[in-house]
Amino acid sequence: MPDLDFPRAIDAITPEWLTRRLQASGALPAGARVNRIVTEPLGQGVGFVSAMLRLRPVYEGGAGDAPASLIAKVSPVDPSSRQVGEIFRFYQKETGFYAQLASRTPVRTPRAYGVDYDPATMDFVLLLEDLSPARLGDQVEGLTPEDAGKAIDAAAELHGAWWGSPELPGMDWLLRLNSPEMKALEPVYQQCWPAVVNFIGDRMSPYVRQAGEALAPRIGALMDLAFEQPRTLMHGDFRADNMMFEAGASTAPFALVDWQIVMQGPAAFDLAYMLSGSLDVETRRAGQEALIARHHGGLVRAGVGDYSLAQAREAFRICAMLAWCWPVVAIGSLDFDNPRGLALFHAWAERAMTLFEDVDGAAIIP
Repeated sequence: MPDLDFPRAIDAITPEWLTRRLQASGALPAGARVNRIVTEPLGQGVGFVSAMLRLRPVYEGGAGDAPASLIAKVSPVDPSSRQVGEIFRFYQKETGFYAQLASRTPVRTPRAYGVDYDPATMDFVLLLEDLSPARLGDQVEGLTPEDAGKAIDAAAELHGAWWGSPELPGMDWLLRLNSPEMKALEPVYQQCWPAVVNFIGDRMSPYVRQAGEALAPRIGALMDLAFEQPRTLMHGDFRADNMMFEAGASTAPFALVDWQIVMQGPAAFDLAYMLSGSLDVETRRAGQEALIARHHGGLVRAGVGDYSLAQAREAFRICAMLAWCWPVVAIGSLDFDNPRGLALFHAWAERAMTLFEDVDGAAIIP
């Protein structure tokens, strides 16, 4: 039976609970304890469907090498954000990843000191390693070609490690890209579309507007088409704001956080998702073919032998169209009082629309 005695809100985290969790993980000696916690908010625009806080424990009793700071992540207070998380099972998936898959995934991820999830209420709490002072990617600014290459190499390691794994389909918490829960994206997209048209305004070309409307009732079919590609473990939210560079030793120059959207599906989705939102248009156009080839080469080095570069290019086109759906849903539920979020979605929309046209997305709609 899971331990359901855990804080259900960010302000419910106590020194007593933190002491128990750190001792259970082996990070805090039995004779030491957390006396009090100094909290620090994270950057604006961080964590749209969860509440996050940096914790700085003040120890007593010989804490040894206990962490000086941690990141706590719990269910959000905002009901609309929580509803999105529950519909797409974000909280179950992220806790499942840290509990079952993180230790076997070759990409650097934060160490989890505590993982708790209540399936009855969908409340959760994650107590994670603080990777600061690693450099956090900035989706508004966009990735440099060098950083994009590091991200692609890490993605290839992740995808290659789980390529065609017979283990993944048996994990009922790890949704397929075309599962019924993920196909709920279709009605959500339709609901958000008018707000997106209004948000983008005259910057939305007639091509994108017509194709975006045509896609609305066909998202489920597009997911089926994408799922016909060879499958692996996808991060699902592979964008600059979830990437950390120079994370620790020089042998680990890249780390990946926020595994709420992790699922089974085509490797090309993570690639297309990153290129559609995390590179400015000129950088993406100049490097797109090389990055696709670099990802494919990484898969080959990881032992993937049944996936040609031509297949990778076609999978990228399909997934680029599918990746467009995510900023539509995010923009449709945007908090306009969040300046950083506003800037992020302006940039994301502009880049995703341009890729939409560059791959001739209208021709891909099933």
